[in-house]
Amino acid sequence: MRRSPNPSKTISVHQLEQMIRDTETPEHSMSQQIVEKLESKGESRPKPFFTRKVGVIAAASIAFCVSLTPVMAQTIERLSLLEYINPFATEMKVNPNDKADTLYVKGLDGNKQFLSGMIRFDDIEDQEFKSQLQRIWNKIFPQGEAIHDVLMYEYEKDNFHIEARNENRSIQFNEGNWYYAAQPIGENEVPDAAKDAADHIFNKVGDFKQSKRLVSRMVLRPDQNPVYKFVYNTDKGSILIDVQKNTNQITRVLAFPLSDQLNKVEDKNKYRDLVEKTKAIELGSIREEAVKQAKAWMNVDLAEYNASKLEYRFDTLTFTKAGSPDVTALFTSKGTIYSIEIELWQLSEKGTD
Repeated sequence: MRRSPNPSKTISVHQLEQMIRDTETPEHSMSQQIVEKLESKGESRPKPFFTRKVGVIAAASIAFCVSLTPVMAQTIERLSLLEYINPFATEMKVNPNDKADTLYVKGLDGNKQFLSGMIRFDDIEDQEFKSQLQRIWNKIFPQGEAIHDVLMYEYEKDNFHIEARNENRSIQFNEGNWYYAAQPIGENEVPDAAKDAADHIFNKVGDFKQSKRLVSRMVLRPDQNPVYKFVYNTDKGSILIDVQKNTNQITRVLAFPLSDQLNKVEDKNKYRDLVEKTKAIELGSIREEAVKQAKAWMNVDLAEYNASKLEYRFDTLTFTKAGSPDVTALFTSKGTIYSIEIELWQLSEKGTD
C-alpha cells in the first residue's frame, strides 16, 4: 500500500460518542455511522442496500432469489480469517492505500488513534487476505455476486472487525470468524407463519396506521436458524420486527414512533433535557417495565435475569442470565420501552439454536 497524499479525517471522542447516540437502532449502529462518515469524505457512492434508511426501501429492491438454504446456513463451518486479517489491518492503519478512506479518533490527550478504514475490494493489494475473504464469501453466498467494499474498524487495540459487502449482501467477522451475514429475500419466500407472527406483534405495539409491510432481508449466523427482518412503515415512523425461521420466535422489536427520536431533535437544550430525564429514571422502575414488555412482545420471561444500565449509553438496559443470551432494552425519557432485542450472536458462539 502507498501512503495517502490526503490527510485522513480525524474526529474527537465527543463526536464519536455523538455518532453512536444519534443512531437509535442498537443493531450495527457503529458500522452504519462509520460507513456514512467515510463515504461522505469522498465522491458519492451508492449506499449498500442494508444501510439505507428503512423508510425508503422499495419492494423492487428486495426481489432476489435466495439459494442459501437453512441447512446450509446452519452447517457452514467456521471459516477463520484471523491469520490474514492482522497483516492487512496493520498495513491499512500505518500506511493506508491512496484509494482507502480512513477515520481516526482524537482523544482528550490529543493523540490520534485509528478507528476505521474502508477500501474497494478490487483495490486491496494484500492478495492472501483478498483470496481468503473471497473464499468465505463464495461459501456463504454462492449466487456469484462480487464483493464491492471492505470495511475495517477496531473495537479495541488489535481487535479488528471486518465487514465485506456489496449493495445486496454483507458478511461480518470478529476476531477472524464470521458471525453475521445478511442478504435480500422476497416476501413470497417467507413462510406465512413468520409473517403472521410479525403481524401479531405489530398490532400489539400500538395503534398505528400501517402503510406497508416489507421483508428487508434475511440474516444468517453460524449454527442458527435464519432470521427474517420485517419493516412496517406507519404514519408515525417505522417499526422493525425480527422473526426467527422455523421457531417463529420474535427476536427484536424496535418501534421508532415510541422513542424520543433524539436524532431529529435540533434544539440543543431540548436534547440535553431529554437525555437528563432519561438518565434520571430509576433502575427498578425501568426494569419492571422492560420485564412486562418482553413478556408481551416476545413471550420471554426476564424476571430471573439480572438487570443493569449501560455505562456508555444512557438509554439502554441489559438483562443477563447464566446460560442465556443477553437481552437489551432501550427506553425513553418517559420510561417507555421502545426496543427489545435478544442478542442472538452470543448463541452462535455457543453453537446452539
